[in-house]
Amino acid sequence: MEHIYSDTEVEFARYIKENPPQRIWYGYIDYVFDYGSFYFKIECTLEDVDSPHIYSEAVIGKLTKYKETFVAEEHTKLVCQDKKIEKIFISRAVLHFSIYDEFSKTKQFLNKARQKLKTLLTRKKNPLGDMFAKSAGMYNTFVNHPQSTEAKNTDSKYSNLIDCGLLIQIEGKFLKAFVEENGYGFQIWDDNYFFDKIELKEIYQQYELIEI
Repeated sequence: MEHIYSDTEVEFARYIKENPPQRIWYGYIDYVFDYGSFYFKIECTLEDVDSPHIYSEAVIGKLTKYKETFVAEEHTKLVCQDKKIEKIFISRAVLHFSIYDEFSKTKQFLNKARQKLKTLLTRKKNPLGDMFAKSAGMYNTFVNHPQSTEAKNTDSKYSNLIDCGLLIQIEGKFLKAFVEENGYGFQIWDDNYFFDKIELKEIYQQYELIEI
């Protein structure tokens, strides 16, 4: 299955490069490129995928234009304003999933017992740990560069080509406005939005970066 940018979305990205926005905003599940009377948004959306598991989904960095004034919400943060955009790349990857590993009854019992003991010893509740302890099995999610050996060896029946969003170069640094590891939301820590090229070594290995 393919979830790659349409010609319209590519034109949106090209417009952003050639006509830098007044402001760029961050809202955890979206980035906004604000032009005053209109704006473009990269936002997390869930799409169907080819997978051995019926509940698997792809998280897409969908690019949309809104013909209205952007109004920042309480938790929206200003990334930068009036900055020249030097380069824009589409971040593309192959997404696939492993075969479901069903736990034996013994392993399910041990997982629950281990989590219960951990809760007793730490005296702290861990809802995520409790959820995993109750799981009857698991599968892994893989995100690979489309030209990598891993991607080429993937079962084509369960292979998904995904455009995850944009990598944007501003004043020699990079804004990662794309979904990583098929996670929901754009993971930013301590308001650190920009990265040096050397910090993107793993990104270049894992994602195909297609310059607009």
